[in-house]
Amino acid sequence: MKSSTIVLMVILVFGLVPCISLPVSDNLLQRCEANYEQFEQIEIGDKTVYFYQRRIGEVIVEKDFIVYQFDTNTGELLTKKTRWRDDLPKDMSQAVISREYAHSMVEGEVQFSNLYIVSPKSDVFPIKPTPRNPCWVVRSIDKGNLIVTIIDAVDGETLGNGIPPPYTAFSLSGPQYFDPCGGIWYDWYKNAEFWFNEMGYSTEAVYWPTEEKIKSHVQSNETAMFYEIAHSGGKSTQFKSGCLGGNNPEYTYAAEIEEWIANYSKMPFTFLASCFSMCNTSDGTLSYEFRKGSTKNTVTVGYCNMSDEICHLCWTYSLEWQDTLFSYMNQSYTVKHAFDQANADYPACANASCMRFIGDENFKAVPMVKRAPSEHDIALTNVSCSKTIVGKDFSLSLDVFVENQGSYLETFNVTAYANSTAIDMLSNMVLANGSSTTITLVWNTTSFAKGNYTVSVCATPVPGETYTADNTFVANEEVCVTIPGDVDADFDVDIYDAVKLLVRYGAKKGNVNYDPNLDINGNGQIFLFDAVILCIHYGQEDL
Repeated sequence: MKSSTIVLMVILVFGLVPCISLPVSDNLLQRCEANYEQFEQIEIGDKTVYFYQRRIGEVIVEKDFIVYQFDTNTGELLTKKTRWRDDLPKDMSQAVISREYAHSMVEGEVQFSNLYIVSPKSDVFPIKPTPRNPCWVVRSIDKGNLIVTIIDAVDGETLGNGIPPPYTAFSLSGPQYFDPCGGIWYDWYKNAEFWFNEMGYSTEAVYWPTEEKIKSHVQSNETAMFYEIAHSGGKSTQFKSGCLGGNNPEYTYAAEIEEWIANYSKMPFTFLASCFSMCNTSDGTLSYEFRKGSTKNTVTVGYCNMSDEICHLCWTYSLEWQDTLFSYMNQSYTVKHAFDQANADYPACANASCMRFIGDENFKAVPMVKRAPSEHDIALTNVSCSKTIVGKDFSLSLDVFVENQGSYLETFNVTAYANSTAIDMLSNMVLANGSSTTITLVWNTTSFAKGNYTVSVCATPVPGETYTADNTFVANEEVCVTIPGDVDADFDVDIYDAVKLLVRYGAKKGNVNYDPNLDINGNGQIFLFDAVILCIHYGQEDL
């Protein structure tokens, strides 16, 4: 048979001809494709997308596909894309080695495998010359590294390695019903898969995953995006991910996430679509453990009270809300901006706080982020001075907020500075991974000249720490060292200072009238001793 005849048959079989005019039906593709049932349908915003990945039997033909995009409202065909090779046999039923045998030939723990016809233009399977036989492409993880092995499925020869995706994503649906298990949230978890791929993340989508499957994505240096939709049993510490024995739920617990992720870095983006998963985000919850307690370069988004009456309207919009979130994320907006925009478009979810966000408000998923290997990372997140005006020879305190945003217990020093002069230091501070604390440093101004000073605090980088921009924090306001009793920082003690102190006289720390700058001796109250100090220095100036 001539090749031109084969091409014509392909055109006829797959309907690669202009769409004929028929009334708009529920399946828009039916007007264009005789074999429309072979296409996968995805709703993306105001578009209905149909996708067919070419297969010959169970063999995937790499880079061969057909895509239609329709306007959902009008039924108009917007775009059609076709890639199709005409040099392939119709039958791939020649003897091939078994999947189990192919698995036995690779290193590490096998994640999954598929049969492929490798494209001559392949980006990810760069085998030269291009194999003519079907190939097993086996993906495995060995010591945290993703390995793609290509094996000739007829000859049983290992041909080489493919290029692993530098960042990956995972989307799962648990069962909708139990005893026996049944149902999946198909549109939700497939929507996540679609958008993660659109953002550039190679995504595995699975329903009813095993514990090992989930664990393999948590214990990974590649998986940067994680999506789950499942029943939670009314808790923020678990979701029903799989099915045991065909009847009973298999749970994934926050405590397991904590254990699995201990020696890996935090998950950059997690969408927790279990009904109560985001109602609590404190230590011991799913949100906290995926973030490893951090709010830097990590985000969790998800549901709260979704199965309760208060959120019944939000649930009717939940897929559209999710689609909007991912669409804005894909346009390089921050996740927080995308979250807010989705809430603005679907306010039923915002009114009852059915959708919730926690994490880094500046985090973006596009351009693609890398889930780095387990990291060392100390961060100073705030410095608060007890006062901004202090009399020379008196002291003030600095409250320093410190976080260990890395994956290891760390020991380090924290030093405070006035301009470039060290004023106090805490040595050998120990902080567990994922934890935070507040320390207090003291500045005795005796040896400092009068004037305005910039206060900063620095944590020494720990071994292996590569991101050190947040190891230093500069206080928001300068501190004025001046004459004791000068409470308005104009470098003299006059009637204006006396009036200011008189107005607040008697106020104690915690009272609404208390001003720490008027508490000259820093004992927590504006009282007689402060007035005496002002009187002693009354009339002095240092202009």
